[in-house]
Amino acid sequence: MSFMLYYLSQMNMNGKSVLRWLILGLPFALPFYLVRFHVGSLPTTLLEVYFGLMVILFLYECGWPGVCDGWNQLSRWRVPMIAWFAVGLLSIFVSPNFFVSLGLWRAYILEPLMIFFIVMTVVRVEEDVRRLRSNLFLVVLMLGILSLIQFFTGWGIPHPWDVSILAGRRAVGPFLYPNALALFVTPVGAWAFALWVTKITSIKSQASKIWNLEFGTWIFSLIVILVARSNGGLVAFLVTALLILACASRTTRRVAGGLIVLAVAVCVIATPIRSKVVKTLTFHQWSGQVRLFIWRETWQMLKDRPIFGAGLSGYPIVFKPYHRATAIEIFQYPHNILFNFWSEMGLLGVIVFGWILIIWIRSGRGAVSAPWARGGVIPPLLAILIHGLVDVPYFKNDLAILFWLLIFLTTAEVTIEA
Repeated sequence: MSFMLYYLSQMNMNGKSVLRWLILGLPFALPFYLVRFHVGSLPTTLLEVYFGLMVILFLYECGWPGVCDGWNQLSRWRVPMIAWFAVGLLSIFVSPNFFVSLGLWRAYILEPLMIFFIVMTVVRVEEDVRRLRSNLFLVVLMLGILSLIQFFTGWGIPHPWDVSILAGRRAVGPFLYPNALALFVTPVGAWAFALWVTKITSIKSQASKIWNLEFGTWIFSLIVILVARSNGGLVAFLVTALLILACASRTTRRVAGGLIVLAVAVCVIATPIRSKVVKTLTFHQWSGQVRLFIWRETWQMLKDRPIFGAGLSGYPIVFKPYHRATAIEIFQYPHNILFNFWSEMGLLGVIVFGWILIIWIRSGRGAVSAPWARGGVIPPLLAILIHGLVDVPYFKNDLAILFWLLIFLTTAEVTIEA
């Protein structure tokens, strides 16, 4: 610690400046969880090292007064955060695998809450909020470029997605599987689309307001979803985008209506497209069938454990006796946002998560940049919920932090004004 402070002093940088830059650089650090190693016998990741530096610098520079100030800043978030912390802690003792669940609690509950606390305490000026938002958008642009290179070259794509484009190649970006890529970019892209629509409807025909970072972000998000071939991500993005257009203004409402008519016409005329859309939406494709089997069996499990679920990391173990479709592997999670939280954190976890979502929506009240979308709260939240119907949008190192980062960024305008 002393060596680090000495080094920073030689660079004419103080701890608060470094803490600020660590926070602003957090979006770029989210994929660092993929770099895993051990410190002695304890497993950790590069993302946790990054987080550790943030905590050390925050405590060193801000001390107890900073903690008290941050506590005051939390306002309406205090009780739901404590409840989320406590329910997560309880789920450790429910789990049949104590030490694994303890590690997941640290990564999915404790660290995201602490990051939210630190960011809300330190980031107080509008310029820093804009920079943090821009950096998150830049990460999506970088993921888009990497994904396009992967998709057309096949470079860095693991099995079984490393096939030809015609055979169904799927980009993964820096992640281990395609859906991890789509889960990251979809809510960010939906939020960027909402901000872009807000700008183009409030500023008449200024090209600089159309071809901007928000535009590039949602375009690249859509491209990433397409090259990852994520049906859940595509449906989540398109439904959210149409609702944004329907709510923003009379002109965009007409655009939304025109797009819906065009989509219906294409489906009516083009039989192959209609067939694929119908099979996807009615779960007649293999991935949909797999989910239906998982959900039926998960429901049987939850009927026997309705209060506490399986505990953090406990789903594969507890679920095994209920698994009858043996041709399908046992997944880490049931791939449905309700079942995910119910199995991992019990009914209390579902209730507290719903409470957090309500507070998130209410916190967007009073925003002036996009009042029809509660300051941008609704689009990413809606994208998360729709995508979560068929996937796992929270229980992953980067996604858990991204969730709380989106809460801060989409409500920061109201917080700073207050």
